[in-house]
Amino acid sequence: MTPMFRRAAKRSAAALPIVLLLTVSACISHTTQRVEDRPIAELAENGKGPIIHVTDEMIESGGSDTVRFGRLHSGEIALLSLWLANETEHPIVLSDYRRSCGCTTLEFTAQPIPPNRARRLPLTFDSRGEWGWQFKTVDLQFNGSEPVLRLCIEAEVE
Repeated sequence: MTPMFRRAAKRSAAALPIVLLLTVSACISHTTQRVEDRPIAELAENGKGPIIHVTDEMIESGGSDTVRFGRLHSGEIALLSLWLANETEHPIVLSDYRRSCGCTTLEFTAQPIPPNRARRLPLTFDSRGEWGWQFKTVDLQFNGSEPVLRLCIEAEVE
């Protein structure tokens, strides 16, 4: 083995743990979402965004609500912080969601939402390639419940 090759091998071996640490920390920071829960009463007072009220009846039978993005320019990506408010007597868990189109995205964690608390759920609408009045749906699925909570997403794209 040549001296130059040995030096290069030592440098590579010394840098490997640092590269691995940076890679792992980058992956962790992109896959964990900070959970932001608030008391429902606090949200109603401060107007922090649309509030979706989840009741026992909605969990058992399903339901719907409307979320409006308003006017957007074509190509704009809009982010709306909506709040899922647990108005039941027990914790609820949002386990999955289905969307009618790839232009909507919902970020969530499958951690329980305690009673009388609300969790922030960022909802994104990508208006690229869209024109005019848009109507999309996002179906929320809760653990232990077959019916879904359908969110009707509206936007006017100019």
